[in-house]
Amino acid sequence: MITAGRISQSGAAGNTTIHPAIVTFGSDKSVEDAVNPTQNPHPPSLPGKQREYIPTPSRHDRRLQFGIDCAELVHFTHWEPGGEHVKHLVVKNVVMKTQKIKYKLPQTRYFSMEFPETVTLSAGMNWTVPITFRPVAKENYHDVIEFTTSFGKFYVPVKATLPEHVLEFPETVDFTLCPVRETAKKTFSLKNVGELASHFEWAIQKPFAISPRTGSLTPGSSLTVTMDFKPEDASVFGATAVCTFGDRQHWEKSKVQQSMTVYGLGKFSFLAIEGNQKIFDFGDVFVGRSVEKKFVLQNLSAVHANFRIKQPESDTDPYFEFSTLSGTVPSGQSMDITIIYTPVAAGMQSTDYYDITTLSGNTIRITCSGRGIGPKVTLNTNVVNFNDVPAATTATRALFLQNHSPITAFYQFLTEANGIFRIDKPWGSIGPHSSVALTVKFTPFEPINYYRRVYCLVEHHDGLILDILGTCYNDKRRPATFHQKHIENYQIRKKNGLWSFGPEQLEEMLKNGTITCNQGVLSWVDPGQANMHITKNTVDSTYEDCKVASEYFYENTGDSEAVTLVDTHIDFGSCSRYRVIDCQYIRIANNTKGKMSCVWIVPGENSGEEPVFTVTPVVADILPKSTTDFRVNFRPTIDNSIYGAQLECFVYFKSMRNFRLVNQDTFTPPWCLTPMVTGNTFSPEQDTFIPKIDFGATRLDFPSCHVDKSVYRTVRVSNTGDTPVHFAILDGGLTGIGGGTALASLGGAAFTVKPRLGLLKKNESRLLVFRFSPSEQRVYEQALKCSFNSSAANSYDLQMRGVGYFPHLTLGTQNTLCFKPTCIGAVAKRTFPARNTSRITVNFEWRIPRQYSSIISIEPTSGKLASNSAMDLVCTFAPNVARNWVIKLPCYYHHELREPGVAYDHQWSPDFSQRRTTFSVVGQGTYGKIVAQPEVLDLSAVLVHSLVEREMILHNPTECDVVYHLELTRQRESKTDTDDGKEGDEMGNEEEGEPVPNNVNDSGLEIVQKSKILPARSHQALRVRVRLSEQVPYRYRVYYTLEPQSLHSSPSLLSLATESQRQHLCDVLAVGVHPLIQVTDIRCEGFSKSLLWQLFSLHRFNNLLSAVDPPQISSLVQEDNSFPTDSKSEYSTPDQKTESDILSTDFDFGATPVGCQPTVYHLNLRNSGVVPVEWVFYFPNDLEIEIEHWADPGDYTDEQLHHNLIIDNELFTISPKAGWLDPNEAVHVTMTYSHEFAGLHKLPVMFKLKNGTTQSSKEVMINFVGYSVPPAKKCLHFHSSEHTFQPVSIGTLEPPVQTYQLMNRGAVSLEYTLDLSPLEHLKEENFNVEILQCRKRRGTIAPGHIEHIDWVFRPLEIKEYEVEIPITVADGKSRSITFRGQGVQEMVDLEADERQDSKAYSDPIPSVQELDMPRQMALLSRERINFGHIPLNATVRELVIISNTEKEADVSFNWIIPSSLAEILKISPPSGLLAPGESRVCRLSFTPTNEPRVYETDVICEIMNDTELAAYNEAKDVIDTARREGRPLSIAIQTAAPALRRDSTRMSVAAGGSQHDLTKMKYRTLPPITPPKTPSGTLSGRVSETEAPTKEGRPISALSNTSDISLFPGLAPAPEPFHLFLAIIGRSHPVEECRRLYTGYDNFFHERKPDHETAPIESQTFSSPSARVLLTGILTSLLDDVFQDQDIQILPEKMRHEPLPYYVQIATSRPMNGIVLDESHAADNRVHEHVQFDSVDGVIGMEQNDPTNELNKELGETILSTSEFQNMVETVLEGTIFNLMQEANLDEFDMTKHQMAIMR
Repeated sequence: MITAGRISQSGAAGNTTIHPAIVTFGSDKSVEDAVNPTQNPHPPSLPGKQREYIPTPSRHDRRLQFGIDCAELVHFTHWEPGGEHVKHLVVKNVVMKTQKIKYKLPQTRYFSMEFPETVTLSAGMNWTVPITFRPVAKENYHDVIEFTTSFGKFYVPVKATLPEHVLEFPETVDFTLCPVRETAKKTFSLKNVGELASHFEWAIQKPFAISPRTGSLTPGSSLTVTMDFKPEDASVFGATAVCTFGDRQHWEKSKVQQSMTVYGLGKFSFLAIEGNQKIFDFGDVFVGRSVEKKFVLQNLSAVHANFRIKQPESDTDPYFEFSTLSGTVPSGQSMDITIIYTPVAAGMQSTDYYDITTLSGNTIRITCSGRGIGPKVTLNTNVVNFNDVPAATTATRALFLQNHSPITAFYQFLTEANGIFRIDKPWGSIGPHSSVALTVKFTPFEPINYYRRVYCLVEHHDGLILDILGTCYNDKRRPATFHQKHIENYQIRKKNGLWSFGPEQLEEMLKNGTITCNQGVLSWVDPGQANMHITKNTVDSTYEDCKVASEYFYENTGDSEAVTLVDTHIDFGSCSRYRVIDCQYIRIANNTKGKMSCVWIVPGENSGEEPVFTVTPVVADILPKSTTDFRVNFRPTIDNSIYGAQLECFVYFKSMRNFRLVNQDTFTPPWCLTPMVTGNTFSPEQDTFIPKIDFGATRLDFPSCHVDKSVYRTVRVSNTGDTPVHFAILDGGLTGIGGGTALASLGGAAFTVKPRLGLLKKNESRLLVFRFSPSEQRVYEQALKCSFNSSAANSYDLQMRGVGYFPHLTLGTQNTLCFKPTCIGAVAKRTFPARNTSRITVNFEWRIPRQYSSIISIEPTSGKLASNSAMDLVCTFAPNVARNWVIKLPCYYHHELREPGVAYDHQWSPDFSQRRTTFSVVGQGTYGKIVAQPEVLDLSAVLVHSLVEREMILHNPTECDVVYHLELTRQRESKTDTDDGKEGDEMGNEEEGEPVPNNVNDSGLEIVQKSKILPARSHQALRVRVRLSEQVPYRYRVYYTLEPQSLHSSPSLLSLATESQRQHLCDVLAVGVHPLIQVTDIRCEGFSKSLLWQLFSLHRFNNLLSAVDPPQISSLVQEDNSFPTDSKSEYSTPDQKTESDILSTDFDFGATPVGCQPTVYHLNLRNSGVVPVEWVFYFPNDLEIEIEHWADPGDYTDEQLHHNLIIDNELFTISPKAGWLDPNEAVHVTMTYSHEFAGLHKLPVMFKLKNGTTQSSKEVMINFVGYSVPPAKKCLHFHSSEHTFQPVSIGTLEPPVQTYQLMNRGAVSLEYTLDLSPLEHLKEENFNVEILQCRKRRGTIAPGHIEHIDWVFRPLEIKEYEVEIPITVADGKSRSITFRGQGVQEMVDLEADERQDSKAYSDPIPSVQELDMPRQMALLSRERINFGHIPLNATVRELVIISNTEKEADVSFNWIIPSSLAEILKISPPSGLLAPGESRVCRLSFTPTNEPRVYETDVICEIMNDTELAAYNEAKDVIDTARREGRPLSIAIQTAAPALRRDSTRMSVAAGGSQHDLTKMKYRTLPPITPPKTPSGTLSGRVSETEAPTKEGRPISALSNTSDISLFPGLAPAPEPFHLFLAIIGRSHPVEECRRLYTGYDNFFHERKPDHETAPIESQTFSSPSARVLLTGILTSLLDDVFQDQDIQILPEKMRHEPLPYYVQIATSRPMNGIVLDESHAADNRVHEHVQFDSVDGVIGMEQNDPTNELNKELGETILSTSEFQNMVETVLEGTIFNLMQEANLDEFDMTKHQMAIMR
């Protein structure tokens, strides 16, 4: 970017600083580097000595920084080489401090100065420094002078330049924001600051423009340049304006370019009307008044907006005026605009459109409408009847004229002041909302009936009609009395075509029956004659609001008038009263068939004055169908005067002169003819009076009118002078006084007036009625000349304007409406505009063809459109066939509504107004369809009572919109659905299901539809809401139905057919689940999982948690917020269960001596459900309500005191007490029981499962029970007061032996005794059969041990047996235990598919350890081995892997098998050593013998840390040696320092153990108590250390009591072993029973004994099933006794040591002892060919029928069937498989890898 101001060659300009630079002088480049600070911000160092950076500040900065004021630079100009030029630099001290100043000479020799000396400048002092310049060549010179002051150093540039072209202008011009398509202007100054005249040329790209583009500037002159910016779109614009300037004569050599950057941003301007008001309806506005409406035009854009208001149509009326038609609205501001509406004519409806446009394209169309109205004036009556009045008398009637509008109304009654009927105020004004009282007088002289219709004209309003009638009589003649009804009857008679007949003819016709009379109304009897006589009146066609004006205009004209005034106006012109004035004639025509008479009434003749105008004869008869002339004479009395009068002629049928000649049915009213007569006495050469006339308007605009119709306007003209004025309006050469004439009715003149001429008396005003009747559609404009006093000089032009229109209606876009494809049975609606483009009202009516009436409709079917207005119509399309539709609908429109039922006669009056247009509707009928994605919405598990929402997408793949309705059905989940998804889906498609409402509260499922319409080719997201109430599978089927629609309220056949079609849409699957937590593991060091599972009743606890909708414990909590508890104090389970006990369980923390360390139990809570769950333990105090301090809590009960003791001392603690678990997530919960207080401790704890977002929750009451045993007190633990044996089949000869456990939880041994007398009583009740047998009555249990008591349950019947056995402890209490057993039906002869799986033995306790104990050193792969159902003497095997979890220590393991399993359970290896991280596979061989039994026994695996034990033994040996040698123990302790300082906490009580300090406790807790030697066995749940075997011949953990090593505090106690428990689960059965009831018997291995002959199965012995079972049992028992005999078992021992020959293994036909050999071997052995090799010639020979082969075969079968061979094969296979498992455990091969097959 070029620096603004000057080009680069010009050096610094303005405030530009120059940095010092010493370069090769005379070089242009050096000049640029020296003077341009932007390109060289750090000046280069001067040649020679390096100088520090010295600034070159501006003059202003120099004053502030250094206190020195001097010139910016020293510039030499206008020099020549070889000369000497001197300039003086003035240096001034501008600070208050004295400064010492010194300068250094310039570096170049071209600038010279005096020898520098230090100068002292006081404040305000100057110092002048001369500088001499001596150039040697024409080139630029630059240098600097260095000044040193008291405040620092600075440079002053010195330069000498050649003359050059330099123009100065700004670097940038920024237009900022500019409206699109508008021009923004900016100016800047272009100045020549050089020494040469410069010619310049500008170049810039669009949308920028610059003016002037070229020009010349002399040195020092300037020019204002204008730049334009006109963006065409909303974008950011940037351009570079390049100014090229130089010497025009040497342009190419001297031109220099300098650029200027121009920026601009185009923005669209946007205007809006506040409130979005676009329609301004002024309503009804009185003519002559103006109404204003304002709107606010807001600029919502970031740029100013220039706007214009214009009319898009050319034929608009100028009745709406805007306060401003153009302007500018600044950004973010607004402008108020006023619309003024001034109507000019009553009944004029104005509707115009105006566009507010901006150049940016923003257009706002507003609609202005209004209607001009006049005042509303009414008469209190339309008829004034004077009835019978005597001749030459005056009758008076009152009349009121009321003005109901808020403006003044002017009126005029068209009567003469001296006529028969006179009104005292014939014209005048009525104030707003006021009335005028008028007096009507009637003074008749001729005895006839008088009737005149007087018109009351109202300005800007249609006129009023006043019928005045009366009857005059005298003594000689009395006509019939005249009534208003006679006038009404005559009007009807006239319409019926009887106007041309006189009363005599009518009476004759009545007698003849030609006509008939109905209530005074005469009509033709024959309709044909009626049509012949009825005259079609085509005089005028006007509007309802112009009826009176039209009637007045066409008064006494037309073919149906009985009497016609041929000459309506007579003008005598200019006459002289001194000459005889020629008379004029008036003709009256009688158009009827009856004889008439007439009477002339001349104004003023009855008042005594001599009338100016006279008529002769005054009374005359007029023959039927003839015309009579009457002579009119003019006798003026005053010169230079104007005369005028309206004559009255009353015409009547002559037969009506006497009432005796009148028939009321044929009564005919008279007619009043009013010709106008005028004349004057001015001489033709003499000027008349100067008229003073005031017209209400000089321009008359008529409302728009239909062609061949008429509209009227009333205009007031006033004579404000004091002389009468005669006026005459020239309207196209028409004669008469004006009004309707033949020429006018034929369309000869568009504008006519009545009266056309008349006389205005002084200060008189009267109303003129103007008529506009267009004959074609165009604009009519005409000037009517009105002359006054028959003088051309006194004339007035009235401008008339009117527009004739035909109705015109446009529909939609080019009268076509297109529908998008529509579904069959659906209805599509579209709105289209109907606009009346004419200025007259248009009424339209749709006539839809009958064949399309059920397919298409348009609403509304008819309507009315005001002038230039529009209406939105709704077209409805309902196709019934899939095809393309093109329907043409006729629309008839016309100007006026036709009366219903009245036919229009086109012959007499063609209907040019009614027109027709065709509207085309294009559409397509198609079939609709919707699909759902996904088709199966599987919500999987849903928390019961929780609201789950999912989204389902509906897709409409068709071309039409679909209106659909969803229906839901629910189907119950069947087994087929669960087992086989495919079959279940097919079955679900066939099932109808149960309809359910689409409501989540009622049916569990709700599909929320935002809209029932799915557009074509679109998607719609539906919210699927599910709230399940049961824990069962739910399957919903969703159907959709296309909603039928029709054009009419009653459904069509198509609708009914469509409604019945229901389509499948999708399926919604869900499974209701409850929040579920299960205890999957429990730990306590020294206790087996089986025992802990039983103590904590975890099976019941898990069942309560998994129960479906259990009742809430909260409902059982008492009002004082105390828990339901058991009040018994004994350490046992209550006998009777309350309601709360059903939902409760016990956590038995066992019994421990007082003072022991707390017992810690570890539970693993796992969320085994599929929904997150929140869990919490509530202690009793957690649910207590905090009461106010002033409240009396009352006395605490013993139970509450007991709870408070437990809670306050934290005897039971839980950590954590609450938490949140996601699915399959687990938490480690620690429960601790402290033994600080002796006695039974029981605390109710509520365990609650809840979900934070739902109301679904479960509650289980847990009784924490623990017993701290006092010293020397016996404690026999009964976990439950009931015990249930496993069910046993009736008739079983060998029922299984079942075990009942007794636990000694005290610190001393105890003796127990069972009272078996109830068994004898039970035996007596069951036919002396021993149902229950107890094999041990009494015994002794060591502390912490468990006694297993064998029971045999042998039922006789299918029922439940129950017996209570008291158990007594020596020196203790007695406790009764209820034993129950259920006898079940024996299963006999079960089919193979009915037998149970032998491995399906129920075990609810998990077999895998999930919790890690703190001191646990090894881990078992399985903690429970379930052998299932096993036949006696069968051998089953399992593998268990034991792993060392220590990272640095070696551990050893040793299996301790209880004595009850010592003979039947073998574990190999029984012990071993494991390196860190090593694992070992142990083989278990289980062979139940003797008798059937239910096994659930724990095998202990004792784990010892050998590394710690070796260190301990080493330290112990050192201390023993030192004591033995007599050395000081302190030295020995130092020698054994590593072992002595070993962290004792490693062997102390960990978080999961129950170890105790023996040196501080009087009694040691379980299991350290050593049991006595009793024949009942040892502890199976917890084992003491003294019971463990020795390793390497000495005890592992025993120290000599005499060593007193424990007295040394530095030596940690001996490492204690850690016990792992392996539970053995299973049940043994007799062989035959196991074979009969369970599958897989042949897979069991039986150690074979020598075979014996058996009886054939077909023997008669086995014919009876019961006998066969009995015999089988007896033989089995006998054989077992024989085989178990020791002598018998010793016999085959000798045979086992004998060598056996090797034979080819030949398979038998059935499996033996669970070993099945390949059948191919047997097949090969049946081949009777023997293959041998010939050693001589190498030829293979075949010998058949070799007796040796037969012998080998028989011998092989014999060997295979022996028990020795079977046992050997089993042993080999077992060893092989075990070796493979060992290798797999050592990662020597991968068992999961596919084996390779070698193909050859």
